[in-house]
Amino acid sequence: MSERNTPDPSGGRKRTDSFDRILFVGAHPDDAEFHAGGLMVSQARRGSRIGIFCLTDGSAGHQALDRVSLARRRATEAAQAAELIGAELEIWPVPDGELEPSLGNRLRLIEAIRAFAPDLLLTHRLNDYHPDHRATAQLVQDACYLLRVPNVAPGTPALRRDPVVLAAADFFTRPAPFRADVVLGTDSVIEPVLDMLSCHASQVFEWLPFISDTPLKGDPRQWLREFYGARPKALARRHAPDFTYAEAFEVSEYGHRMAASEIQQRLGVPLMA
Repeated sequence: MSERNTPDPSGGRKRTDSFDRILFVGAHPDDAEFHAGGLMVSQARRGSRIGIFCLTDGSAGHQALDRVSLARRRATEAAQAAELIGAELEIWPVPDGELEPSLGNRLRLIEAIRAFAPDLLLTHRLNDYHPDHRATAQLVQDACYLLRVPNVAPGTPALRRDPVVLAAADFFTRPAPFRADVVLGTDSVIEPVLDMLSCHASQVFEWLPFISDTPLKGDPRQWLREFYGARPKALARRHAPDFTYAEAFEVSEYGHRMAASEIQQRLGVPLMA
């Protein structure tokens, strides 16, 4: 392990031109890839340590497999995807669709975030459509301040500094529409993002065609390119017209305060007009 990637429990910054440790806290296996795959790929290439936390087992999303079989399969798929970029993976044994922002889950998340000690944390927005996404966002929000309080979850050393927190883009408008503070063109990393997503075969090639009533016809990868690509294409049209694909994030006021322009510069991407 390089010096740059050596864990620093204090939460101190080693560099000012990048983020050393980036953590995506999502509700399900594959949320990180769908919402921030381009960011994770690009920053892994720059040497960042990447973590993916999934707060449920993903066991609800299939039209044929039972929960036990699906949870087992999704864990294998998520591990294969994470391995492509050298990411660390943790999946909680919480049933898909049943995540609650409880005190027990909050304390568990505080401990997990402290152990990874990210300087950049990515998650869902509070008004996302999925109840697990909303619960995840609430848990992250509730954990943020307490990350530096030693008497909360005292078995894990408190961080000395909060991570910057970004919420991934969505297209929901109530109670507040998404605000694109940080925008990354992802044209150069679309293929490795598709590689990661393809690892989640139970979802992208089985469940999503079924639940979206969009039958998989022809080449599976081309189907995935079109299905997944609709989202980053829409974000590019709105926020990064010089690109075909883009990801966008909203800065959370609950994390470490850092100007959006500095966040973008640390990610190594040009500022969007």
